[in-house]
Formats: sequence, C-alpha cells, structure tokens
Amino acid sequence: MPTKRTILVLAICPLAAWCQKPVVSSLTSAATYGPNSVNSGSIATIFGTNLANCTQEAQALPLLRQLCGTSLSINGIAAPLFYVSPTQINFQWPGALDTTQSSCASSGIVVCTAAGASDPYQATPSPETFGIFTMDASGCGQGAVLNVAPDGSVTVNSRSNSASPGSYISVFGTGLNYSEVYNAPPDGSPAPFNPLAPLDAGGGELFLDSADCGSCFLQFKGLAPGLVGVAQFNYQLPATLREGCAVPLQTEAGSISQPVTISVRQGGGPCADPPTAGYGQITWQKTVIAQEPPATIETDTVSLSLQASPGKQAPPAPAFAEGIETNVYTWYGPSCPIPGYRSLDAGAVNVQGQQLPRTAAPPTATEQQPVMNGLVGSGATVVLETPGTGVIPPEDGQVSGLSVYQATLPNGTIQPGTFTVNAGGGADVGAFQSSVQIGAGIQVTINPAGSALLGGVPFTIYWTGGDADEWINVYLISHDESTLALDYALRWQVQASDGQFTIPQFNALWGNYELVLEVVPGPSTTYPFSAPGLPLGGQATWKYIYRFEGILAQGY
Repeated sequence: MPTKRTILVLAICPLAAWCQKPVVSSLTSAATYGPNSVNSGSIATIFGTNLANCTQEAQALPLLRQLCGTSLSINGIAAPLFYVSPTQINFQWPGALDTTQSSCASSGIVVCTAAGASDPYQATPSPETFGIFTMDASGCGQGAVLNVAPDGSVTVNSRSNSASPGSYISVFGTGLNYSEVYNAPPDGSPAPFNPLAPLDAGGGELFLDSADCGSCFLQFKGLAPGLVGVAQFNYQLPATLREGCAVPLQTEAGSISQPVTISVRQGGGPCADPPTAGYGQITWQKTVIAQEPPATIETDTVSLSLQASPGKQAPPAPAFAEGIETNVYTWYGPSCPIPGYRSLDAGAVNVQGQQLPRTAAPPTATEQQPVMNGLVGSGATVVLETPGTGVIPPEDGQVSGLSVYQATLPNGTIQPGTFTVNAGGGADVGAFQSSVQIGAGIQVTINPAGSALLGGVPFTIYWTGGDADEWINVYLISHDESTLALDYALRWQVQASDGQFTIPQFNALWGNYELVLEVVPGPSTTYPFSAPGLPLGGQATWKYIYRFEGILAQGY
C-alpha cells in the first residue's frame, strides 16, 4: 500500500514535464522558419521543451504578455504572445521603444513558467529578415496572397482562384523593422486603419520568376491594418505575366524573401500550367582574385546548366552600352522548391580542349557542386558526373533542388583556344556538342587591391591585352557584411580595346568594396547549340573575371 508521502508526490507531479524548467532550443522567423531571422516588431517562433504546461492561443487584442502561465522576455522586455504550447511559442519581437519590463528579466531570450526560468538563449535581431507567410505554414509553397478585384473585394489566391495578369494582389509577410515604419503601433497592438502605417524607407521590389518586376506598380508597403506584426505589400501584376499554378514570387524589404508561389490565369479561375520548356547554358570561366598583401588566387571552371520550368523563356541577349552607369543588385536569400522547376539529365558529359593539362587526381564531387571526374590530358577528355541536388548560381534565383554539371579545372586551362562540351544524351536531353573559341584575357597594370577610393575623386584603371570584339563589365561592389543578404554594385561597360576606364565620382558609403573586371565576348560573338529535349536551345559563353579585394571606398 502506498504511503501518504508517495501519494502526495504523485499528486504534485502527475506529469514530470511540469516539474522541469523550460529549455529554448531554437529561434526562427514565423514566416520562413529561417534560423535567428527576426526583426524589431516581427513575428518570431521559438522551439524547445517544457515551454508551457498547456496549449493556448491569444483570444483578443492587444496581445497579452502571459498565456497559460508562460511569459517570454527578451533582454528584460516582456514579449506579446500569439500562442504557447509545451514545445512552441509564437510571439512578437519587442520594438525598439517597448519598455514593458518582465519579472523574468535577463539578457537574451528567457521563458518563465511555474517551474522556473529557462537558461538565456542569445539572439540578436537582424535588420534584413523579411519573409512571406505561406498557406500551409511551412515557409514554402503557396504564398499568403489575396487577389484584389477592381471593385476592391478580395479573395484568397489558390489553384482554383488565380490572379489575372494586370490585376492587383496583396502579399503578407513579417520582418519589417518597426523603426522604419511611420505611425507604427505599440507592441502587441494591431496596425491602424486610418491613418495607415506605411514603411518609411526603401524596399518593396517584386520578383516574379526570379526576375525583378520593374514594371510592377507598388500601391502600398507597410503594416497590414488590423493585424499585429504583419507586413502587407500591394502590387499590380504585369499584363504580360505568364500563367501557371506555381509562379515564383519574392518581395524585398531590406532582404529578399524566400520564393513562394501564386496561381495566375488570364481572367482568373482554376490555374493551368503552360508547356514546360528547357534551356541550356555552358560557361567557361577563369577567376583571378587579387588580395592585399600582394597575392593571387586563380580558379578555372566549366559548368553546364540544363533547367526546365513551365512557360520558361530563353534569356535575352546581353546588351552593351559604353560608359553608362547602372545599379546592380545580387540577392542572397532563403530557398524553396518550386513545382515544375527541375534540372535535366543529359547523361554522360565530357569536355575537351588542347589546353587541358594532365592530372592524375581528378577533382572530388561535393554535395552542392557536382564536378567532372576522369583523367585529363592534352587533348583528352574530362568526364562529368550526372549532377545531384545542388545550388544554382544566384542569378538563377533561390529555387532549391536544382543542380548543374560543374568541374574545377587545373589553373591555366582557360586561355585562348577551342573548347568543346559533349553530352551523350540522357533521360531528358539527347546527345549534343557545343564548341567555343575563347578569346584573350587582360592584364591590369596596377593592382588596386587594398587601396582607397574617394567617392568624390575619379579613379582610372589601366589594362593591356584583350580582343577588339570583347567588352568589360566594371563593377564596384559593396558586400552587405552584416547579414550577407545582398551585394550592391555600380556597373559600367567599356570595350576591351579602350585599355582604360575612369570610375567617375560617386556617392560611396564608408566600408570595404571589391573592384571586379569581367571580360566577356561582344554581342556579335555567340555560340548557340541545340539538342533534343531543349526546345529553347542553349548558349555557350566564356568569361575572365578579375577581382580586387579590400578596397576602402570613402564617401564625400
């Protein structure tokens, strides 16, 4: 027979978890589930154990700072709570002006329950962590997007209820920095209807099919009225937008969001995907990185990208204009698989070239960069492995699950001469051959790595070499070192035969920059190829890239 003491213990702790202090194991965005992807005023999620002794959702606004006996503090500030459970808490990250003190005060993230306080979980909000909500709350797939009719009525975008090209949509996410929002409400309170709470800063770019939709009209960007911590962007879609059941969509608000999908059909209604088309791209590339103190790193590569998707179009031919300044952005953000987007199998692939030196040790394949394997000799063949799941270069977007054939070649391989890619044919693409005549590189006469540029003072670069039909893209690149979310560059174009280029005075920010010279064939030099299974054909090209690091650009 149990003693009175035993009965008392069983009554106090019927569930062992109730008697253990909470443990925080991870912090994510509530939209993307990206690690530590939170911002002032945004909606975040923590996962762990013993976070609450029951499950409870907020029932009213403004949000309470305790649910089910659980509270959460961030550096001593009590956070408004949307939802608590033993393993998950959804909350709003306190804004910069919130001073609501918590009795559970400590540095970092601390969860307090009747069983005690968790050990602090250290995390710092990032200014560039925007993400779009998805309908299944997975962070990928169908986006939380509304179709907006001409009369102002709204419906949920879905496969059975598409947006029409030229119509308006509303996209919902989280991650706007409250310090950049005009008329932002107190933490835990809904955004106002009148006046609205617009984003008082840049941002709001829309990307469709991984391309910047410069023609898309941005009607509103800011906090969604009536909701807590939710951002809303209203756009007019281009009249030429392709139809489909999974058109990739991304937005930018400090950083680029993950790609979600929307359904598009002329006139609305149930979606239908257009025919899938494939396109090929072969790139032979030499990259030379100059560092300070004087040191150079060379990498020679060749890659074959074979990608297909519904409604895919061949990329436009590159355009060149002497000396015109252009702003160029390269975004690095979360990735998601997109239905219908896939890499094509061309079977066994090899490359040939008289400049390929012999090596007894072939490169090793990696998970993210499938490479060529095989013996390489003068005029011999390098065999490519069938690509596995990998990472597509940034210019192809943030679509995950795609891959390329790629090999790192011995230094000195890429030089003037004829190089050939042969594909034996596979499940998707038949046999084909593509040859290029690689032109000459250049030699920069003075290494600018580690030097200083003054924004108000022109700077001239000199080089020798190059061919008459070659062009050079000159980039002055600023890397976002705080979050690695983007590269911002000023770009100019000049003919290689000019032998020099003067970077004009520019309004630079203080910080480290990189000067890049990219030598490419001119518009009259093209190397198209065709293959069964590639209705859009393909294009081969080559480039020499000269990177000069550690340049200090000073504003004026």
